[in-house]
Amino acid sequence: MIEHYRHSDLDKAEWDALHLRCANRSWYAQSWVLDAASPGWEALIDRETGAIMPLTWRRRFGWSYLFQPYGLQQLGVFAPRPTTALLHRTLEAIPSRFKYWDICLNDPYDRVALTHSTTVENKDQWLPLDREHQALRAAYSENHRRNLRKSEALAALFTTEIEVPEFVALFDRTTGDRFGSNAPRDMRTMEALIREACARGQGRMTGIRMDGVLCAAVCFMTWLGRSILFKSASDARGREAKAMFHLIDRHIRSITGECTILDFAGSNTPSVARFNDGFGARTSVYLRLRRNELPFPLNLFKQ
Repeated sequence: MIEHYRHSDLDKAEWDALHLRCANRSWYAQSWVLDAASPGWEALIDRETGAIMPLTWRRRFGWSYLFQPYGLQQLGVFAPRPTTALLHRTLEAIPSRFKYWDICLNDPYDRVALTHSTTVENKDQWLPLDREHQALRAAYSENHRRNLRKSEALAALFTTEIEVPEFVALFDRTTGDRFGSNAPRDMRTMEALIREACARGQGRMTGIRMDGVLCAAVCFMTWLGRSILFKSASDARGREAKAMFHLIDRHIRSITGECTILDFAGSNTPSVARFNDGFGARTSVYLRLRRNELPFPLNLFKQ
């Protein structure tokens, strides 16, 4: 039986224990991550199958709707034995007060058949860390290896001494500005996630500092053998110096033997996808699911 839990009724310790038993468990679905990214989140729990689904929601114009929190690439249904049938049963159990959904489903779900819904394929990109670093590096594209040679001098400028607000400020004025992903509320969410992740030993920021100024930085989230490239940022000097090539290759070297996967968190942006591909990343697909049961005429404005 699938049961719905309001936030105040959730036992976070039980949630995390159930999540750990899931075959498709993910850094994104830890209770503390959900607390930071979507305060007040609710949940569906099926104790018979062990399946769980976080319901990340907001309210606008008097209507409650499901949304994908900033920084959390995938959520969806987690289970010890995930199946498409279980996915559909769980989705059908979502409370009817959520008239609009715009969420991203997790692996391994590759198809959904629901009324009033549409799906779009998004790309994830990941690198299996199944060889020594030198062997992994030999499989990089020729262009990436050339840029790494150009960036060798950056080793002297490498730093892990980065304050969270400093990282967020760099992202805000560079990557966030270029891709339109720097709304003030989202920047606050990012800061909360990075701050708590670092406090828990799951987050790590590395960067390049020139003349005392942070010009490139990456934040990685690492949990249970999977390291996620959470956010990255580089200003004009960092891009010219090929700093991002240096930082990512250095991270690959540092986690090889400890982690099994570097998750680039993918991208549908061709230039970003090519950058990830250059490190030998493989591509998989996850679904963005939208469902619109808003009444007329609101359903016309939320397509």
